[in-house]
Amino acid sequence: MAELNSLKNIVKEIVDEKRPVLEDIAKYLYDNPELGSEEFKAFAKITKVLEDHGFDVEKGVYDMPTAFVATYKGKGDGPKVAVLAEYDALPGVGHGCGHDLIAASAVGAGIAASKAIADLDGEILVIGTPAEEGHGPSGGSKVIMANKGLFDDISGVVMLHPASAWGVGSQALGISKCNMVFKGQTSHAAASPHLGRNALNAATLAYTATHMLRQEARRDANLVIHGIITEGGIANNIIPDRAVLSFGVRSSDQEYLDEMVDKVARCGEGAAHALGVEVEIDKGRFYSSKKLNYPMIKALWQNYVDLGAPVSDWEESANSIPMASTDYGDVSQVVPSAGSYIGIAPAGTPGHSIQLADASMTKKGLDAMIVGTKALGMTLVELLAKPEILVEAKEYFDSH
Repeated sequence: MAELNSLKNIVKEIVDEKRPVLEDIAKYLYDNPELGSEEFKAFAKITKVLEDHGFDVEKGVYDMPTAFVATYKGKGDGPKVAVLAEYDALPGVGHGCGHDLIAASAVGAGIAASKAIADLDGEILVIGTPAEEGHGPSGGSKVIMANKGLFDDISGVVMLHPASAWGVGSQALGISKCNMVFKGQTSHAAASPHLGRNALNAATLAYTATHMLRQEARRDANLVIHGIITEGGIANNIIPDRAVLSFGVRSSDQEYLDEMVDKVARCGEGAAHALGVEVEIDKGRFYSSKKLNYPMIKALWQNYVDLGAPVSDWEESANSIPMASTDYGDVSQVVPSAGSYIGIAPAGTPGHSIQLADASMTKKGLDAMIVGTKALGMTLVELLAKPEILVEAKEYFDSH
């Protein structure tokens, strides 16, 4: 334990030493916000810093120009542990999701951990995951990476996310799409309505039927259904021959989510049959729900506690109601993972807002980023120094 504490002290010292570098990354991204799949400035900045600190950087992985995998090897062969970087911004609000701090923390954690593993077997990876917000061809890059097998030989993954409160181990909702295109027959709405087949009426019926599913929803599965009518006709005196519905369906239970998407689809099929129109339905998964891994969560949480961070109890976080979705959920479905939140803004500050973006550049925000960077780096080192944690995490993963 004394040796591990010494290694963790190295991590803390390196993070403090590199604070100007990390703050420079965060400020550069804040000043140069780029949409997903277009983060070329952030990509160049981050990868250069990692290369300057001895990482072997593979760029443009899986045909995603702004994705990368940076690797630093320890003494010998051993487990691979990773920290994930996000660096895409939001349209109109810049880094309103705090990805400027996510990127800086991942780089810092990777660099700090690399300086402490000279006598440890294994590898530290910093993985650059563009377009978390879903924009462009690299949208949801973690899903692409997971499906392509990037995480198959990685033993543990950690990351952080800015927020208005501190916590480790919260859930995330899986989200799937269910889009419906109804096709009917135009006709004069007054002179010959009986010759038309109203696609909008079918869409309206499907929309109403979908909302009725809420009464039957499992309360423990955190079901959320949200939808809009994106097309509903071209003139009010023409029976609409085309109407389009777009639904998002979310749940913390992935199997139940798939079941509910099928039910939403049946609402569209039934409405089309009732109104005598045709319907084309496009179903698909965006992001999976997060699969919690208690051994990983406890290890990361304890390092936050040891740093004096005001994190809530990890079990409280693990049992809290999930509020959003992320492609990190797809990572957690294939490798033991733990996520954390750092408090950079006052309680009640909305996510995806200019206020949260600005909070990332305050002393409070930057201080929180440094604490989070240390916790991530300490956890990476601990996982290599105590591989039995990874064994326990894998056993837990396989049994849950």
